[in-house]
Amino acid sequence: MGTTNFLESINGEEGYTTQLKLNNEDLNVLRKFIRIQWLYRLQLLLPRHVQEFDRLGMERYHEVSDLIEHKMAWPKEARVLPREAVEVIRSLDFFKRLEASVGKFQISDEEHLGWEEIYWRIVRPGDSDVGSLHADKWFWDIGAYGKVADFPHERIKIWIPIYSVPGKNGLLVSPGSHLREDWRWHAEKKFGLNKPVLDEPIENIDPILLPLNAGEAVIFHDKLLHGGSPNLVQFTRVSLEFTLLIPMRVDKEVALSSNVLVN
Repeated sequence: MGTTNFLESINGEEGYTTQLKLNNEDLNVLRKFIRIQWLYRLQLLLPRHVQEFDRLGMERYHEVSDLIEHKMAWPKEARVLPREAVEVIRSLDFFKRLEASVGKFQISDEEHLGWEEIYWRIVRPGDSDVGSLHADKWFWDIGAYGKVADFPHERIKIWIPIYSVPGKNGLLVSPGSHLREDWRWHAEKKFGLNKPVLDEPIENIDPILLPLNAGEAVIFHDKLLHGGSPNLVQFTRVSLEFTLLIPMRVDKEVALSSNVLVN
């Protein structure tokens, strides 16, 4: 798969691609790191009950999630994988193929923790845990992340289902929505954070649920409208995501003087 074809899919009519998939070995590595962090968090918050969570596993987390204040227990900072995990993940075959497709990239550090930010989400059955439709660009527009890069770059998002059921839970996208500049939205405080809120009726957007198996990544444009789908099965959904910062091609002398990465 060449760089041109890959990025053309993201910048083209639909605004996303599902051409890249993790092999089973890579998927198991991600599952292991996520599970370790999930259990450690529960160990700190509910040491008397952590054995029950451990026994059931992440896919059945919802069965005992009433033991914990779910929304307070899982702020984004608690779901960002540690530096050592990211270093291992960066060496996986998936990331080698990703770099071969788009060129050298950095991963954004939106929480300013000091390393590349790869984080996971957990969604119980129903629709209470899913994010509303939005474009990632809006978060950057309202300054939710601050400055995370000193070089000219293009942003694209990677979303990977870790535990999911195709067609029953996962990611909603609105194909072609990245080509419009007139979507109505506003910013408001939610759980102490500034977040964008879409001001459009759902019939104007017509999102589709991508039928992805675990490990089948979706890579999409920074302006593409997307959001979490209600979880229609009696299993907890887990996903992983991160934002690529792909350096834009610039004059080599300028790049060297400003430490810009050049493909």
